[in-house]
Amino acid sequence: MLNTRSIICFTLLISFGTTQVLGSTQSLISVTVKQSLRIGKFQTGIGSRVELKSEDPKSSGEALFLGKAIRPVGTQSFQMYLHLATKKVLYIEANLLKSPNIALQTVLDPYEQAGGTCTGYAIYDYLQQLNLTGFKGSGELVKSLETEEGRTTLLVDSVNQYYLNLQHRNSINGILNSYGKKFGFQCKNFKTNTYSEAKSIILKNLSLGNPVIFSFYTGPKMYKSPFPLSYYLQPNPELDDRLWVPRKTGERNSGGHSNVAAASFELEGKNYLVMLDSDWSQPRIWDMDAFLGERMDLSEIDFIFCK
Repeated sequence: MLNTRSIICFTLLISFGTTQVLGSTQSLISVTVKQSLRIGKFQTGIGSRVELKSEDPKSSGEALFLGKAIRPVGTQSFQMYLHLATKKVLYIEANLLKSPNIALQTVLDPYEQAGGTCTGYAIYDYLQQLNLTGFKGSGELVKSLETEEGRTTLLVDSVNQYYLNLQHRNSINGILNSYGKKFGFQCKNFKTNTYSEAKSIILKNLSLGNPVIFSFYTGPKMYKSPFPLSYYLQPNPELDDRLWVPRKTGERNSGGHSNVAAASFELEGKNYLVMLDSDWSQPRIWDMDAFLGERMDLSEIDFIFCK
């Protein structure tokens, strides 16, 4: 059971350098919504179909909107789109976008974790993402995340509660429910042996805008993202596409990891997840069927959600 032992997480020590935008105002991408999908409070949710228009022909064309990324301080950093012709995920900096003045679904642009502390970061990322969904509760979560002092305190406390505090040590659900007394929510941990049940519960929550924490053991190797990842108009655009995912049944246990499913979308009959993974400073995409399917050891994965 994952909640009975500490998850010491993998961390990837990779530097991408300073972001530098090429081009000028003529390189702006305009976004037109073609088919809007409402998710929670958002008029245009993740999975909505859009048209991208740019002087770069490789970046123009139909796409799926994958989220408006918000830094912990509350400012927009970029938007994510899956270009349908190239099957490439584009991260487009906010200053290069001409997007419609409508409510676009937001996802956290997370901090990279320090050391093997992914579960502490996952708890913090979950609270940040819950706030971005418009959750009000007692009003205390909004207040805690409004200031740098409040955000830092919450992040450090999340790490401390999971790895050091004896009362809730190693119990994500216990820690979140202790926060819930202050913030005004209740959390539930669920486990299952079947992918169909896991898929149903996860997609139901995400369709309402509710994020879900995954905590799991990994196998010995990383998996590749289902789509290439690229920053629009960057000198070194390609992003590392490796991911830690749950281990297959019978595969060697090589450690643990925790992250947050912020949203889902469908393409060509398959379901994909927008994940907040503190190994990276941008959201990543999971192939839900491949990474949580019947070949994986679902029985040892903890899924946690609050409302």
